[in-house]
Amino acid sequence: MRIKHSIFFALGLIFVLFACKKEPTFNGNHDPEVIKNYRNVATPVSKRDSLSSVSFIAKQKLTEIYELTSLYSSNPDDSILKEILYPQIQSYFLESDSLNINRLLNEMDSLKVNFVEINNVNLPNDSIISDSIRVVNYGVKYYSSNRKLIDSIQKSAQFILQKEPRKFKHEFIFYFNDLNLIQEENDTIPNGVTQ
Repeated sequence: MRIKHSIFFALGLIFVLFACKKEPTFNGNHDPEVIKNYRNVATPVSKRDSLSSVSFIAKQKLTEIYELTSLYSSNPDDSILKEILYPQIQSYFLESDSLNINRLLNEMDSLKVNFVEINNVNLPNDSIISDSIRVVNYGVKYYSSNRKLIDSIQKSAQFILQKEPRKFKHEFIFYFNDLNLIQEENDTIPNGVTQ
């Protein structure tokens, strides 16, 4: 009888330990008033001289675009907010590319995303040339309204640093070309032979 109680106690203790497993939660800042004021503005040329600077700016722009889209999709009944945010989201793309924006918004809607976190931003180790398409690899974590992790996805995005000549200044603007590139896992099955 005593052994039976010890086994039940041990099983109960194991169950409690697994039940108390800490789930990842969003601990970042999410101020809608700050997010509403995000703008894709020009950056001085001196800040684009190194890959670390471009990596920092890429992370900042990725955070801005994902926070704008999460705020947009998490407020489905606020039409005034949507009218304000949609042009801001469009400003992060070189052309008015509604296809990329709609795919991103649909992803946010389908997952019911309220908060996002960008991490693991990685640029290739080559030189940065203006007006050329570059690729940035990054991770995005999606969180629900109760700040619980929904999903974590590794993605790649294409971007362009376009020169914006101003009077006596050389600046550039960071534009996304495509945000919806999901990094493929390495497949262990080789492709078939084609003739």
